[in-house]
Amino acid sequence: MIFKDRQEAGRKLLVKLFEDRDIKKNLRKVVVVSLLRGGAAVGNVIASGLQVKHLPLIVAKIPAPHNPELAIGALCFDITYLEKSVVGSLGLTKGEIVDQVEIAKEKFNSYLKRFGIKKTFYSRSLKNKIIILTDDGIATGSTVKVAILYLRSKKSKLVILAIPVAPADFSAVGVDKEFILHKNFAFGAVSQFYEHFPQIDDKEVKKILAS
Repeated sequence: MIFKDRQEAGRKLLVKLFEDRDIKKNLRKVVVVSLLRGGAAVGNVIASGLQVKHLPLIVAKIPAPHNPELAIGALCFDITYLEKSVVGSLGLTKGEIVDQVEIAKEKFNSYLKRFGIKKTFYSRSLKNKIIILTDDGIATGSTVKVAILYLRSKKSKLVILAIPVAPADFSAVGVDKEFILHKNFAFGAVSQFYEHFPQIDDKEVKKILAS
């Protein structure tokens, strides 16, 4: 185990972020964007420590047709990202991809409704900002990659990726800086690096959003 829980992971990232020159010099322009659900707990610690705005962001994985646990990509509002290597290895047709994207859109829209989130919630808060993008860990990387594309589309000034753990071969495209505390070759699931890794329920998500 590397981290006791998501809160400890957030505190360890916070130590690294405190040392960053761009963050220290432009604290008023910093916004923490976390990926729901698990990332919101990490983002809450970082935003509280820096005393900056926290915007949990909804992203939805695009599931493979016969294996819902396997992501062939992800989407965030009008931005869709596909993992070309995964799509190619599965030999998916264009029609199959469209069907899977529709499944992801339904899930995405259901989360928007469930948590009362609107697109304007983000668009007014991201332009010319220094964004710290965080999650509780990276598995395939699809959700983080689509989040980066979305943040770039909102003309953010800087995008800084802050992640507790990721596979050894992960590399982010489109970020200005990255802070990844631990990279591991024997990567199975994000949960294997945490002693305590409970599901984040709706009540906790709504509490974070309200704050």
